[in-house]
Amino acid sequence: MHNINTKTLDLNLLVVFATLWDTRNVTRAGERLALSQSAVSHALRRLRERLDDELFVLGSHGLVPTPRATELIAPVREALEKIDQALQGGDTFQPATAQRKFRIAAGDFVEFLILPRLIQHLSLEARGVMIEVIPLPPANGLSALLESGEIDLVINTPITVGAGLRHELITAIELVTMIWAREGVPPGRFPLDLYLQRPQVMIELHQRNGNIIDQTLTAQGLERRIGALVQNFMVMPVIAAQTGYICNLPKLIAQVFADNFGLTWHEPPVDIPEPELVAYWHSRYDADPGLIWLRERVRQSI
Repeated sequence: MHNINTKTLDLNLLVVFATLWDTRNVTRAGERLALSQSAVSHALRRLRERLDDELFVLGSHGLVPTPRATELIAPVREALEKIDQALQGGDTFQPATAQRKFRIAAGDFVEFLILPRLIQHLSLEARGVMIEVIPLPPANGLSALLESGEIDLVINTPITVGAGLRHELITAIELVTMIWAREGVPPGRFPLDLYLQRPQVMIELHQRNGNIIDQTLTAQGLERRIGALVQNFMVMPVIAAQTGYICNLPKLIAQVFADNFGLTWHEPPVDIPEPELVAYWHSRYDADPGLIWLRERVRQSI
């Protein structure tokens, strides 16, 4: 038997072989492949020479496969199917049977907003999928981490990122202002004079131009008093409850903490643009069906 060098083997010959197996007829194989009868016969002759076997012989009802052809058909079909899957983008993601871990880089408020409902989705439809949330890395390292696959997704407010990254809006974040319930502030818009006089607890975001609240106030010639800078969103209502300070939080978080900490929440005293929550991933994984599914579930978890 000849030694077969697959590097020089024309894969089209295997397609012809599989089609001849199905049709058992050179003419019908040609019709299915949009080839002439002579082209199919030529391909079969070349494959016979390479494999040193007749592969198909004439029988009373058409072509009959030889034992060598019978031995080859299953692995040839499998190989052709795998090539087709690879060229078509691979298998679809099946949540019910998938065994996979996704790593998401996000801040603590994103965990609070998204993770509970996201885990609920997984518990119902993807029990083999695990979510690991890690702290946000420095912005200058995001691209490399996403490109390498060390991180699957970054969820954050808009950031400047490197080339090769994709992004999409997850949601806009409505901010509200919180204060002691015993202050008796009426429902609705928070009083501007009280907002500017009372110290506030603020998250330290390390932004060059200040956060969106201070940018809005500065544009109107206003300035608030900062009484405390913290690293964690979850501690802000705790400090507000113990000190009487004001804090500004996403509405979804404020609604949870208000009753538990004796606080009320209100519309800010000035119109503040709603910060955007954005998902980032690398273009290498644009067609990853698992990542596409994950982004969809993240959007549904708000």
